[in-house]
Amino acid sequence: MQLEWLEDFIELARTRSLSRAAEIRCVTHPAFGRRIRALEEWVGSSLIERKQPLSLTPAGLLFLEAATQSVELLAAVRAQFQGGGLSHDEPVRIATGRTLASDFFPDWYESLNEQFGCFPVSLITSGAQEAIMKLSAGDVDLLLSFSSPLTQVLIDPERFESLVLAYEELLPVSAPDDQGRPMFQISTNSSASTIPWLAFSPTLALRGVLAQHLARLPQRLALRMIYQADSYDAIQEMAKRGNGLAWLPRMVAKNALASGELLMAGGPEFRISFDVSLHRLRSNESKLVKKIWQGLLLRHAVHDNNLA
Repeated sequence: MQLEWLEDFIELARTRSLSRAAEIRCVTHPAFGRRIRALEEWVGSSLIERKQPLSLTPAGLLFLEAATQSVELLAAVRAQFQGGGLSHDEPVRIATGRTLASDFFPDWYESLNEQFGCFPVSLITSGAQEAIMKLSAGDVDLLLSFSSPLTQVLIDPERFESLVLAYEELLPVSAPDDQGRPMFQISTNSSASTIPWLAFSPTLALRGVLAQHLARLPQRLALRMIYQADSYDAIQEMAKRGNGLAWLPRMVAKNALASGELLMAGGPEFRISFDVSLHRLRSNESKLVKKIWQGLLLRHAVHDNNLA
């Protein structure tokens, strides 16, 4: 079976005329008829009713749909390989979390395009530990993550290189009450009354960051976990509805804080600093990954010198 037979049949189905379809396909009428008969022999069934006006048999109607889908799919794949679609370059595979994928990656990727030119990326979102395992196994080229006790334990500096891309904060936030004050407020002098707490699921990298900070406070906070989720956006929505106190990354909460839907619910001692970091296997031999990594190292070295 030849691809041109499918294209002939699609044109015949469109024009409902052997002579007109042959003219459009730039072949003689007899040659066009032979190609349609050859296709019918390959299919094993008659595809057209050879009478006027020309029509498709039930088998022809069914085969038309399959032929059209096949031709369109092959054309799309061919366009990709010939430069009409995706780049010939293998994409850089990056593992990250959902929040960084939506709130950090787009701007960062655009800055990379300005520095290195446009290049393809395959972005894979998952929980923190799963993402680290993907990097360790070589299933991804780069890991974009929040720095946490988990990354500090699992990212072995002998196997991995790491680079800090940005600095972030976890902020204690609450919905406002009727007087425009935080509905739930924490302080070092807070009473023993418990505060409903919207917590991070164990799969979120920042759970460890928050737990570590709370454990270092001179006085234990009276928090009662009433909800936990593996999505910062889901936690934020519950906080905006007044269901409890939450810690959220600034990149997640900034719009709600600006609009007044959320308020700061504690002083500076309850703000927690952490890094947004990039990691790679030292053994990764991708030329594009090496080029990006060296360019980022140079960019950050220049930035640090300017600050100095």
